[in-house]
Amino acid sequence: MIDALVVVGLLTINSYIAWRYSKMPVESDFGIFAMWGMTGAAYGRDFVDCKSPGVHLWLLLLSKVKRDIKVVRLLHFFVTGLPSVIYYAFTRDYTGALAFLILIHSGWLYAFHGNVGDMPAGLIFLALITGNPWLFVALLEVATFYEPKLVVATGLMILIKIQTVWLPSLVYGALIAIAVGLLYFKLRQVFDALIESAYTIPKRMAAKRKGLYQFMPSYTSIPFMYILPWLFAGIYSKPELLYWLPAIVLIAFQFLGKVIRPNHLLPLAAWIAAAGIRPEIVFALATTDLLSAAMYTGNIWARFYPYCDAITRDAKQIGEWLKDKPGILWVNSMWAQIYLYANKKPTYGMMEIIEVNDVATERREIMNKNISNTPPDWIVTDETARVGYDYRNYRNVAKVSDFIVYKRVR
Repeated sequence: MIDALVVVGLLTINSYIAWRYSKMPVESDFGIFAMWGMTGAAYGRDFVDCKSPGVHLWLLLLSKVKRDIKVVRLLHFFVTGLPSVIYYAFTRDYTGALAFLILIHSGWLYAFHGNVGDMPAGLIFLALITGNPWLFVALLEVATFYEPKLVVATGLMILIKIQTVWLPSLVYGALIAIAVGLLYFKLRQVFDALIESAYTIPKRMAAKRKGLYQFMPSYTSIPFMYILPWLFAGIYSKPELLYWLPAIVLIAFQFLGKVIRPNHLLPLAAWIAAAGIRPEIVFALATTDLLSAAMYTGNIWARFYPYCDAITRDAKQIGEWLKDKPGILWVNSMWAQIYLYANKKPTYGMMEIIEVNDVATERREIMNKNISNTPPDWIVTDETARVGYDYRNYRNVAKVSDFIVYKRVR
């Protein structure tokens, strides 16, 4: 009876927050990650990103259930919370399950924002409790494919247990090498696209950030203030260096990128939740989260990320206005979700993704050529536009706050 009540409680919290997040207008990162599934624009072919294809493939899969932004987000957030139920089923540790559920959905960690940390967190969480070496390595490798910046942390986890996981590590490593070889020799275009997005562009971005970002800005310090009590409670409950070393390395590795966003800390939920924190501490911290989030009622953007509140609503309005209008759309703005709401895929080989648009030089050359040969019928632009364009053959047909819509005059 108690088990059933715990599972129902976990599922209720999970379903409620997933439902609340699904109703929010989306921002640019989610727009990029869902582009493949929602518009048919293929990763690597129609646009370039600074992430691995893991999140793109995942949201593409969810879009097969229903090609609807709210449905895809509801399913995504529900799945990211499910490891809490699986964890409880195997451990009967209801406080650990609750800790993971609260952390993985926390508004203070921008869980509602497009990110690549929530799914790997669940995979690592389950890896920490499995006694099966094959499953342990598989979970960590999938997590790393989804978020390559985890490679040092997950590699350490495997190295620490190498005596018991050497065989699956060897087998899976060989399979990965074979897959990479087949891509290189048989599908070179796909291989090159993967290298471009998952390695070349992130490397260029990190190099370009030198000296551009202040140390510990508010968007980094606030989530650190939130996560540190959880982290200290976890370390106090399980003071084992080898257990925490991968998590510590993860934080250090994130700082090498010079920009720590709140959702970059989401993978820490795995180690914290599995550390066996005392129930009263988990309840206190979970209550703090829920009360400070106003039980996830009201305007979530305005509460946690006010800068994006009006922008996400305006982008949604612009996109939906363009949805039934035929022709090629070019969003000369960082807000890629406009393509989603307009149900139009990017046409010129790239989108104006912030930072990516500064370093994707090869893509920029392709885009300039394509846009000269086939000018867009519709252009949406705002103050984030980085591309100068001759609008003489266009007229201003709509405006919402800072967004301006131009229509080509034939």
